[in-house]
Amino acid sequence: MSPKIGGILLMGVGMIFLAVAFIMFPNVTTACQTILDWEYSANATITDATFTGLPTIVGIFPLLSLLGLITAGVISGFLGIKVVRDQSTGKFSIASFLILGIGLIFISLGLNIYPVFLDAVASVVHNGGAGISSTFTGLSSLMLMSPMIVVLGFLVSTVVKGFFGVDMSSTGMSD
Repeated sequence: MSPKIGGILLMGVGMIFLAVAFIMFPNVTTACQTILDWEYSANATITDATFTGLPTIVGIFPLLSLLGLITAGVISGFLGIKVVRDQSTGKFSIASFLILGIGLIFISLGLNIYPVFLDAVASVVHNGGAGISSTFTGLSSLMLMSPMIVVLGFLVSTVVKGFFGVDMSSTGMSD
């Protein structure tokens, strides 16, 4: 593949990431709002605010996902310009952009199924109205923190996938 075609492909991938960012953004904001409006069906006093740090973490997710996709688009576009301008060998890997994109799209998918996880945790916390038995030392604290830990896991895995995607795209694979 000639360097100019490789650069044009990279710039095209950048434009796709920008389009996906704004297409996916309403889905992410709706999913986050659903989580923020969530309450346990068996006991309405258990809401998202019951869980340690959850409203704060979920509140910043739409911004982080939008910035992540825009950054992916800008980086791939600049790499494309670099390939065209420098007449370099056109080293890049579509797999790197797939890794980057999949990591960011998983945020949206994860947030959509997240209320199921909240119901499961709330059922353990509620325990039919009896709460968590005191014989299980530390379980109550861990259960109240687990939704925040899972959301942070989404974020960390996306950042790690994004790093490897950008790293692969900058080093690339030979055409």
